[in-house]
Amino acid sequence: MRLCYLKVVIPAARIIEIFSSIQGEGVYVGQWHLFVRFWDCNLSCHYCDTDYRGAYQELTREELLSRVEEKIGKEGPHQAVSLTGGEPLLWWKFLREFLPTLKALGQRVYLETNGTLPDALREVMPWVDTIAMDVKPPSATGGRPLWRSHEAFLRLGVEAKRDLFVKIVVTPETSTGELEGSFKLIAGVDSEIPVVLQPVTPCGAVSGAPEEFRMDEWRRLAGTLLRNVEVIPQVHRLLGVP
Repeated sequence: MRLCYLKVVIPAARIIEIFSSIQGEGVYVGQWHLFVRFWDCNLSCHYCDTDYRGAYQELTREELLSRVEEKIGKEGPHQAVSLTGGEPLLWWKFLREFLPTLKALGQRVYLETNGTLPDALREVMPWVDTIAMDVKPPSATGGRPLWRSHEAFLRLGVEAKRDLFVKIVVTPETSTGELEGSFKLIAGVDSEIPVVLQPVTPCGAVSGAPEEFRMDEWRRLAGTLLRNVEVIPQVHRLLGVP
């Protein structure tokens, strides 16, 4: 008996906003990106500064592509189209249909992700150029362990030879022990993966960033296990841009 599998197509995605701005986080900070923010997230980090379940529009592949083309026409060339959220990989079925058309425009695809959905990454990998992946220590997620998902996600990115870096948001509640675990996880996959330690930006329930001596301690610890470590804050917040 032969089984027939139907390809499931998601006709539309919930998009919160589309805007041009500088990339404010990670190793590509300062580049001019076109941001497409997707609705919803599978995590609830206490320091999150994004209303990822706010107002949205449902856009088809053709409608989103038209909006992207319109923005590029008005704002000029961008160095990448940044898929952000929320968690854009929740919409992998839509992205699997949308990204080939985006690449056909000659656009570089930059995926901002919490690094917890490796199966979804596998589905869209052929059209992704850069993976900006968060590693979430337990203090960020209320104690929920994500190590296995993070490791699988990292391995997929490395095996596919994608441009990949890791960002870890650190707060006053972050412990040295959980950061050491994060560094060891990354080094166990590839110690050459660039890692950014990002001091949390005070927002909402977060009243302050880690003290300077803690940042220096964590940077030194990371340097014993990883070859490429930087401390970079949220530059767009410092500049007051989206």
